[in-house]
Amino acid sequence: MKSAVAVTQELDDAALAARELAAAITEKPPRGKHSLGLLFCDADLDGAAVTGELKALLGMEIAGMTTLAEFAPAGRLELSAVLAVLGGDDCRFSVAASEELRSGGHERKITEVYQKILPAAPDNGLIMAFCPSGMPFAGDSYADLLSSLAPAVPLLGGAASDDYDYGRARVFLSGREYKDALVAVGIFGVQPVFAMRHVTSRFAERIRRVTRAEGNVVYQVGDESFADYLAGFGLDTDVPDPLLAFTSYPMMLTRNESEEQPLMRHIASLNRTDGSGVFLGNVPMGAQANICMISKENLAEACRESMRSLLKAARGQAEKTGYEYSTIFCISCCGRAIILGRDADAEGRILTEMLPAGISLAGAYCLGELCPAHWEGGKVSNRFHNCSITFCML
Repeated sequence: MKSAVAVTQELDDAALAARELAAAITEKPPRGKHSLGLLFCDADLDGAAVTGELKALLGMEIAGMTTLAEFAPAGRLELSAVLAVLGGDDCRFSVAASEELRSGGHERKITEVYQKILPAAPDNGLIMAFCPSGMPFAGDSYADLLSSLAPAVPLLGGAASDDYDYGRARVFLSGREYKDALVAVGIFGVQPVFAMRHVTSRFAERIRRVTRAEGNVVYQVGDESFADYLAGFGLDTDVPDPLLAFTSYPMMLTRNESEEQPLMRHIASLNRTDGSGVFLGNVPMGAQANICMISKENLAEACRESMRSLLKAARGQAEKTGYEYSTIFCISCCGRAIILGRDADAEGRILTEMLPAGISLAGAYCLGELCPAHWEGGKVSNRFHNCSITFCML
């Protein structure tokens, strides 16, 4: 499979933005019988109009979502749109949008959209999920439902974002936009490799088991309410915006000693009445909990480690099979962007420095990341992550 990436900073005129992106792609078109476009863009852009115009100009389906910031070969971008076009003779692409998810029955609706894009015998490929934000269920559903339907198919993606107001996040599919539907993309006939990293190098030593939880709501840790457990670290729990206040203090969860990667969970809100906490992902009962303290240096090193791991995995796969890689997708967490603060370009600089010659790069900062925690020998552990950086190389 071949790829090409185009960038525009035209956000006001959707038709002009589409023409600029299409012209850049046409100059270096991926060769092959089949092609697909993936768009990561600022929330100020009319993504529905752009993807519709791009489909007409390039003759292919275009899927995508709004983001906090974007990745391209030049690094981290803001107020931009990044289009990655994939093409090849042997690869196969399929796209579909779910019914709206907010009204209920999300498990059936997510399963149905996966069924639409999965080939009869899924092999050598992955599904990319462009997910709506602010749903009344945790992001774990996207990973868990695919794993139950197709246990060997890896999942990559994230939840749409915007400029921290969380009201303009949208996903797109070839001229249509959705605030409450899943846009899923099947990419088969490729040999993906994955890498992801949490930041787990510094902890506060108050490890306790989650003793009462339901879905993404935690009521009790050890013998304390969650709010009291959090206050025991010396953190002020009387804050107007817990998501922002505790971005640098996610909770790490270890379910068993053999687990390849622990779960990281951002605190979304606190209930002052019963002391419970709501998280962006599900929290398993009985898991060992700890609060991490994350620094900018931790984030930079995790980015480097994950990129090294990805490139090593790709070299190993290429040596075994002769497969030629062309594209890296990176989905990083909006929480990481917040922690980086004024050094917002840190991860982008690392990606640019480590990007191999001739390889494309595209991706974004999202509100939650979907990526295998472990994938080897046809066995996949798809997970919904927080405060993580995830990679896929195709």
